[in-house]
Amino acid sequence: MFTLRLILALFCLVVASNAAFAGDAVFTYLKTVPAAELNRMLDAERTTFLATQKPGDGYELPPVSTAANDIELYAVRYESNVPEKGGKPITATGLLALPALADRSKLPLIIYEHGTVYGKYEVPSYAFLSANPSDYPHYDGAYETRYMAGLFAGNGYALIAPDYFGMGGDAASPEAYFVKASTQQASEDLYRAAADFLKSKGILQDELFIGGWSQGGLNATGLQERFEEDGIPVTATFTASAPADPYAALNGLLFYPRIGVDAPWVNTIIALSVFALQNYHGPADLAKQTLDPAVFDDMKAIYERSYKGQEGLKEIMLRLGDRPLVEYLRPELRDPVRFAVSDYGRLLAQSETYRQTFRAPVQMYFGSHDEVVKQMIGVLMAAYQAVLIGNWSDQSENTVHPINVKGGTHRLTFITAAPAAKAWMDSLRKP
Repeated sequence: MFTLRLILALFCLVVASNAAFAGDAVFTYLKTVPAAELNRMLDAERTTFLATQKPGDGYELPPVSTAANDIELYAVRYESNVPEKGGKPITATGLLALPALADRSKLPLIIYEHGTVYGKYEVPSYAFLSANPSDYPHYDGAYETRYMAGLFAGNGYALIAPDYFGMGGDAASPEAYFVKASTQQASEDLYRAAADFLKSKGILQDELFIGGWSQGGLNATGLQERFEEDGIPVTATFTASAPADPYAALNGLLFYPRIGVDAPWVNTIIALSVFALQNYHGPADLAKQTLDPAVFDDMKAIYERSYKGQEGLKEIMLRLGDRPLVEYLRPELRDPVRFAVSDYGRLLAQSETYRQTFRAPVQMYFGSHDEVVKQMIGVLMAAYQAVLIGNWSDQSENTVHPINVKGGTHRLTFITAAPAAKAWMDSLRKP
């Protein structure tokens, strides 16, 4: 018993010695990643990440990016609140990556919003760690964060990335997938905590950028919306394969599927979103009134991650089979009009993040061969902005610019967008 107590005391001492505080937030130093290791991630791990991709005609893989400096990593634990629950307190987690530079008195900052993940720990705060509290590996699923950290923090940017509510260190809470206000809150509160921490280290934040892939692209424009409402100046935002309107994106997958094109795993989007919206918005039986009883238990298991790792998920997917996506809905909702007026349809429509005039410029990359997000969803935000300014033929005043990644699949669009967006963001930085 004495030995156990001694070990625990020593562990707490090590954690305390590695921790720094900014207000209520705790920044725990994880490690320093050398530039050489970042370059391995940007090269060899990129190859693994893209191993299954089949690009369409005309796709050109960008050159391998390189990191010029080491980075320091901090896990962040901070206090936030749940807007949909009347401001209920919640503890959230995320990652801070700082460039290891001789002079970092002033740094540009980018906030990265990650995409859909299946493991509760395939998130930024665990992206560089080989172990996690679950019994299953998560490292591969968090590659996008390592890629962004190597690309941006490895080249002089400070980078922060929220895990979102219900993920990472907050894994006991329900995931807030497609829950707009909570995701905005998690990201903004992490930003405020990181800004205080940077000040405490004598680092002045310069330009502020936002980026995101897939679900994270939706969250990126949602965060820009929140920042511009709150008077926080954003320099620029990029998104890759962003479903700026989840209702429109899912409606297309349900009622107008692309046979042989749509990814078989898009059924998980329904699972994650319907239970998340039930938990954060209600009604309490939203999932039961939406899902066909034949798939209900499996869809709930997908959301709760109650299966045993990747093999368990594969078993669920095999059990669900190759049924059309629309058959995941109850029979009375298998009509686009009835789906639109259902509680689930209405809540999805409230999750959009593009129906406002953006002040800062946005570059939205979409892939011509994306198996998840259709091309028309990729240009929807720019088209709506053109409607707001009242001029489609002359879009010089339009701050939203769609960029077609020719031949790009879902992953290839991200791998193309991130370095292109960095070059754009570099050009916007003050001399």
